[in-house]
Amino acid sequence: MLPFHRGSHGAEHRLAHLSEAERIILAQHDRQNLTVPEGVRNIGLRDSTAFLRPEEADPNQLAETFIRHLEAYPHDSVGREKLATHYARDFKRLDLAEVELGQLIDETNHRPKQVAHWLNLLANFQIELGADAATVRATLEKIVERFAGLPVAEIAQRRLALLNNEFRGRQETSVVKLGVYEQNLGLKYGRPTKP
Repeated sequence: MLPFHRGSHGAEHRLAHLSEAERIILAQHDRQNLTVPEGVRNIGLRDSTAFLRPEEADPNQLAETFIRHLEAYPHDSVGREKLATHYARDFKRLDLAEVELGQLIDETNHRPKQVAHWLNLLANFQIELGADAATVRATLEKIVERFAGLPVAEIAQRRLALLNNEFRGRQETSVVKLGVYEQNLGLKYGRPTKP
C-alpha cells in the first residue's frame, strides 16, 4: 500500500465534499421557482408557537449518515470531527469521541494547528463529560510535547495554568437561602405626627 501524502489528502477531502459543491454550482445555473407557503394567520392569538419550531434531526440517523460518509471517505477530517462532536454532545459518549479524534490526531499529514485544535477539543469534551483533571492535563501536555516552540504550545501552557479555573467553572454552585426579613420596615410605625 502506498503511503498517504498531504496532496492526496487534499484531493480526497475535495472529493468528499464534491457533492455539496456540485449542488451549489448546479443551483446557480438551474434556478427554479421557489414557492413560499402562506404563513400562519393570527399567530399572536395562538396559545403556543411550539408548532413553528423545526423538527430536530434524529441523533441516531445523523450518526449513521456521518459513519456512511466516513466509510466512503475515511480521511475526511471535517466529517470525522463532526462525528466526534456529535458523539460527545448528543450521546454524551466520551469514549467514542476520543476514538474519532484520536484517529485525526494520530494521522501524520495534518498541520500542528489542526492537531492542537483537536487536542483542545478533546480536552473540552473531557471537562464537559466529567473526566478527571489528570486526564485533561495529559491531553493538553501532548500539545506542549509535540509542538514545543510553536505558538500552539504556548497557548496550551497558558490553558494548563488555568485548568483548575475551568474545572471550578463546571462545578455547580451551592444555593444559599437567605433569611426572612421584615418587608415593610420603613412603614412600620405609620406617618409621623405634626407637633
